Amino acid sequence: MTATARPPATPRPPATAPSTDTALPGPAGDPLLGMALPLRRDLLGTLHAGFARYGDVVAYRVGPARGPHRLVVALHHPDDVRRFFADTEAFTRRTASYRAVRELFGRNIATAEGDDWRRQKRLLQPLLTRAAASRYAAVIEEEAHAAVERLGREPATTIDALRTTERYALRVLSRTLFGDDRGIDDDTVAALERLIPVVSRQMPARAKQTVRLPLAWPTPRNRRFAATRSALHATIERVLARAPEGDGPGLLSQLRAARDPAGGEPLSEREIRDQALMFLLAGYTTTSAALCSTLQLLGCHPEAQEQVAAGGEQWADAAVQEGLRLYPPSYVLGRRVGAGGAEVAGRTLPPGTGVLVSPWVTHRHPGFWRDPERFDPSRFADAHARDERPQHAWFPFGGGARACIGRHLSLAESRSFVRALLERCRIESLDADMPMDQLSTIRPSRPVRIRCRPR
Repeated sequence: MTATARPPATPRPPATAPSTDTALPGPAGDPLLGMALPLRRDLLGTLHAGFARYGDVVAYRVGPARGPHRLVVALHHPDDVRRFFADTEAFTRRTASYRAVRELFGRNIATAEGDDWRRQKRLLQPLLTRAAASRYAAVIEEEAHAAVERLGREPATTIDALRTTERYALRVLSRTLFGDDRGIDDDTVAALERLIPVVSRQMPARAKQTVRLPLAWPTPRNRRFAATRSALHATIERVLARAPEGDGPGLLSQLRAARDPAGGEPLSEREIRDQALMFLLAGYTTTSAALCSTLQLLGCHPEAQEQVAAGGEQWADAAVQEGLRLYPPSYVLGRRVGAGGAEVAGRTLPPGTGVLVSPWVTHRHPGFWRDPERFDPSRFADAHARDERPQHAWFPFGGGARACIGRHLSLAESRSFVRALLERCRIESLDADMPMDQLSTIRPSRPVRIRCRPR
């Protein structure tokens, strides 16, 4: 059974002339600024509106029509998305966004490049394969049931789903990173709750600066950014200091014990710090936001909810994947055309052209998703329907060789919570919509109120 989802409405674009930079279709925008303001103010709305009007490839001018300007091209077809991830010479990661992430989080598996990245992947990938992630299944199940138990036994309990899923995600992180529940204490939780909103605002703000001065220059904005970085480092170093010594089942112990198959070298303490910081922030923000969105959708659609509740692990997994389709936390990804240019839709994009793909938009592509705004977990429970779709019609974890390394753990965590909650409760969303802030990831802009009633 299916029901209609309620993602934010997508505005229709104004009637504008095609962009003439590459003969690719797109809105002309303002004569002086082009599409700079719409892209800055409402990136998702602008990209979705452009797709609705112009199709799979849309060009946006940023800057004056007659004078120096930049071109940003959005790719929405799964075949183009696949190439965006696979052709690392044509589509490079030398962008302002990746520089901002690297400045804040250091050089970890998500930010390293070249030989450094290949070495880190050799060390980390064996720790987070699907089979490796299954080692934590019992811990995740235990924490999921404990989180549901904490909701209480009253006839009806109203929760803020985002806060509930954030606390659950931190419990799971503590036990998977450290092998016990001692690593993430109340002070760490308070620090993260204070820092996450700041990080989520400062990273995109840094990336969007027209002139990005070196962080060593003590401007007010740079000082704020540096202070946030120092606070993050202090938080993760306090967490690492609490980690148990010696061998253990946690990821941190395994990181310290890992050796590069090519040279036998371990990760340095700074590399371990940077990996742990990325695991902590990504596990806390993206997993909790994705799980919260799934609960909101299930709470709006009681028939789909009952189907998931009766369907066991397969349907819980399907519900999570459908939630990720409609509300992918990483909603847009950017690259820059490399020195050799790139062919797109029969045209050559010059070096330096910005290129975007958006899971939010492609996940709503009517060529690959029937009635795309509908919340329908059967899309993922039906193996035949799943196999009929192109691989990159759904890519909430990115794609190619640099797909999110923690995706198996994240899916297991969300699936277990959905199963545990629906085994015990029927849930009802108290708000029909869920407005989202477009920050470094999308996150609900207000509490997500859900009423839980015992079955």
